[in-house]
Formats: sequence, structure tokens, C-alpha cells
Amino acid sequence: MYHKNADKATGTSYSFPEHVTPSGMCSICTKCGRCEIGLRAKEGLSPFPKPFGVAQFGAEKKTPDINDLNIVPELFGDGVFFGDVSIETTIGSFRVRAPVSIAAMGSTKVASVHGEALSEGAARAGIPIVIGENVLVTYGEEGLRKRIEPFLKNYDGYGAVLVQGNEQEQKMGVFERGVKMGAHGIEIKVSQGAKPGLGGEVEFRGEHLAKKYQKYGYRVLEIGEDENGKIYQRHALPGSLFEEEFGEKLKKYSELGVPIWIKVAAGSGLLRFLEFLNEMKRDGVPIECVTVDGMGGGTGMSPWVIMNEIGLHSSNILPALSDLDFDVLVAGGYNTGVDIAKAMMLGADGVAIGRAFLVAANVSENGIVNYVKSLKGDLQMVCATQRVKSVKDLKGRRERLYPLTKEAAEVFGLSQDPRKVLR
Repeated sequence: MYHKNADKATGTSYSFPEHVTPSGMCSICTKCGRCEIGLRAKEGLSPFPKPFGVAQFGAEKKTPDINDLNIVPELFGDGVFFGDVSIETTIGSFRVRAPVSIAAMGSTKVASVHGEALSEGAARAGIPIVIGENVLVTYGEEGLRKRIEPFLKNYDGYGAVLVQGNEQEQKMGVFERGVKMGAHGIEIKVSQGAKPGLGGEVEFRGEHLAKKYQKYGYRVLEIGEDENGKIYQRHALPGSLFEEEFGEKLKKYSELGVPIWIKVAAGSGLLRFLEFLNEMKRDGVPIECVTVDGMGGGTGMSPWVIMNEIGLHSSNILPALSDLDFDVLVAGGYNTGVDIAKAMMLGADGVAIGRAFLVAANVSENGIVNYVKSLKGDLQMVCATQRVKSVKDLKGRRERLYPLTKEAAEVFGLSQDPRKVLR
């Protein structure tokens, strides 16, 4: 549950948690300053979840999402043993062993420490992985290569390794360098769900790094100082988005000869953007997949209030989608095979998962492979309840989803009338 003005994520608390007003302040305020107002007064900054570089974070605010839907089993039809169900499909033009990808996770320490394990695990599991933003500027070409090569060494024809780039990295030639190293595709980052409208950001120390990042076009802010020296934030610029300019960019990167993926936050203008991409696809641009990143998506560093107060869950956009000539993945808060099944039944081609894969990589040497295996098992069982023999046949089975609340029924355009659901 999202706690306005005081949360463990920001290291703040209420004096009287049982008596909090809608403003997020205690009904009996003693001016103790333990809440986020006090933190703002001390630091002069919008609160960030902590500890940076050690933990990963996700928004707590509840909105109507797939957890408000249950899957309705199919009674008629041929019996299907779940173990016989095929989970293989294609995502973004690549053959995959499950309809899931490892979402782009960039240069933050919490993700980078598992970077090589994630790439190797993705290849062994037969799913795509996107190498996230700012790896090149932070760790150089060698750091980017260390993220790509483990996948290539374990590649058996399933999955893919793609390189993501933001505005600054595109100017550095991250896509050209990544493809030269063997990346199977690229992902253009437009925006992300944890902080739509804001660029990627990290906290760091060292004046030499500040000068380096500024040289490459990043914005660097000095936010404080302690006994160890000055503390900085590095911010990637979100970039402008206009059809004509973006169209030229797409044509330019088409010349690389690899599939193009795009990552964008769920927000106003999304449908217009997808329609534009569909036109570009029909004109020959190899757009193969768009990942729509929603509220609840993970992050290594994002302002807490932005994470919770801006955006909507990516599943909310699925009822509005029309037929598209490329795949759509949704990201933000999916971590079971049932989650994947619900997203597909609403119209997605699969999901992108970030934080859960970091947990999997951290707990076991075979964590990525085992985790994907468990997702496949979930999906096989759901398919059996629907009496279908392939995960591909789950897509679009909206009529087999039951909304548990009136709000969910309205958001997803589904009926709560048993006479319709049980027909």
C-alpha cells in the first residue's frame, strides 16, 4: 500500500500511523520531521527510495490491474494434459522458448552486478534480453561487450540479445557498436514506466566522472556533500518526440540490418505513437516489437512521488489496442506465468520482466533458467484450463477473464454478468 508522505522506501515514518489525514500528515502533528516533509526540508530534494545501488524499487500505489482479474476455465473441448502444451512462440521476430523477455536494466549497480549472469541465463533459457541504457557511457565498450558475449557464447537459436540506447548514447554510437559486437537487435528508449518524462538517473561521486558525463551530453547535478566529498546525480535527457524526426531516426537505424524494438511508457499519446509506428512498419522499417512500460515498473533510481503518482498500469492500455503489425510486450509488475497469461488474453504478445530476474539471478546459479521453467509451467497449466495446446492460442481470449471489481470491469471492458461469462 502506498503511504503518502511517509514510507519505508524513503526511510521516513509517521508519529501516529493510525491517525493520518488525506494529506499524508498525522492528524496530530508534533512537527517531529520524521516524515517526507521533514526529509524535503533537510535535503531540498524530492525523496528517492533508498538504499541506492543496493536495492531495487517498485511503486506501491494500487490501481486496477491484472490482479483484479481471474481466469475462467473452459469446460468443453478436447482434454489437454498441461505437460503437452507448447510454450514456444516468437517475440519481436525471434524464436523464444517462452513469451517473456528480460527487460532493459542499465548501469545502476543493483543491475550491473548481475549483468553477465542475466545474459548467460537468458541464452540458456531461450528468451530475449535487452541490455539497458548507460552501460556504454559508464563502463565503456568493454563493459558493453561483457553484457553481450555471455549470451552469444550460450546462444542456441532461441532468444536474442538487444542493446538499448537513450538520446545521449545514440549520439555515442551505442547501436552501431552493439551490432558490431554481435547484438541481434536494438531497442530505442523513448521513456520508461517508473519515471515517464524523465531520463535515466544515477547517484555518483567524483568530479572526474561529472566532467566525463557532461562531455557526453548528460545533465549533472551536485546534490550534496559529506565527509567523503561531493555527491552528484547524472540525468539522461528524455529527448523530444515528433513523428517526422523519429521517423528519420527509424530510417537511419534500419540501415543496421537488425530488428528494431522500442520502449515507451504508458501515457497520453501512446495510441497515436503506435499508429505512427505501424505506418513506418508498413513502409519497410523493421519495427518488430514495442515494450509498453507501465506504472509499477522497477527501477534502480527514480523519485518516489513520480513512481507512485504518474502513469498507469501497462495492462490498462491493452483494451485500447488495435491490430498492429509488430508485437507488443507489457512491463511493470508481472512475475508469474498467470500474469503473462492474463496479459496475453488481454491482447499482449508477452511480457517483459525486470526485478524478478534480478532476484532469480541472485539466489541461484541456475536461477534464470529455473525461474523461466517455472513460468512455463504456470503457462502450461493455464493453457490446459483453456483447452488449448499452444501458448499462442491464449492471445485475445478476453471473454475468459472475469473482473473481480466494478472498477476493473470498466477499465478492461469486461462483464461481471454471470450469464455472459458462463455462457
